[in-house]
Amino acid sequence: MRNGDAMRTTLALLLAIFAAGCASGPSVAPSPARAALPAHPGFDIDRYPGDAAMRAWRGAAPYEWVGFYLPAPCHRDPSWSGKRAALQAMGYGFAVLYVGQQQFEGDTTRAAPGAPVVCSRTLLTAERGRADAADAAARTAAEGFPAGTTVFLDVERASRITPEMSAYVTAWVEALRRDGRYRPAIYAHRENAPALRALAGAIPFWVAGGAGFALDRTPQQSGVEFASVWQGLPGPRSWGGITLTVDENVAATPSPSAP
Repeated sequence: MRNGDAMRTTLALLLAIFAAGCASGPSVAPSPARAALPAHPGFDIDRYPGDAAMRAWRGAAPYEWVGFYLPAPCHRDPSWSGKRAALQAMGYGFAVLYVGQQQFEGDTTRAAPGAPVVCSRTLLTAERGRADAADAAARTAAEGFPAGTTVFLDVERASRITPEMSAYVTAWVEALRRDGRYRPAIYAHRENAPALRALAGAIPFWVAGGAGFALDRTPQQSGVEFASVWQGLPGPRSWGGITLTVDENVAATPSPSAP
């Protein structure tokens, strides 16, 4: 091949490589902590820790997604509200949480002194389950989550699932499914998960508990074969110079609530 032809061929190849790189968009170098893992790590924390902390952790920590708390009867803190777009721009996936009514003994939480009770085992009814499902759908829409987003109903650990809780959960799941915009799912302790699955059917389950949790394990290694997310014990974690006390999780996908 003549030198002029060789130079033209080399230049054409370089231009083609450059064009391919531009077409695929800018690449972000992965965090040194974000090694190849068999599942997708995430974390959840009840109060939003601030944009600076979330940005620092996204750059330094192995977590791909975050639990996104909707204001709910038994979790009325609004600090996550309005943060979906910013977190998505940082590169986070989501697991959307709605903390509904619980079986806590003696819990009669009010939104304000003299206001009606909003979080209580006395509200575990099918009627309230339908009302809370409508509230969950409205709040998910208000945050800008797209149709098809999975919403996890948070059912905290109990010694057993009572008939009242069964009625509430069944009604919540059915009502959200009938609404049609979002998909129902359940967060539960691994000891309660089988009973709740018998009520709710084959929907996504986020399970807590189980020995041997680690970020290099899969949800099924929680001991619950139908789990799509597994939560470990809470504890302090430090990344990017910022320490937060969080629950670590692993999921089957990089964004458990994604359509």
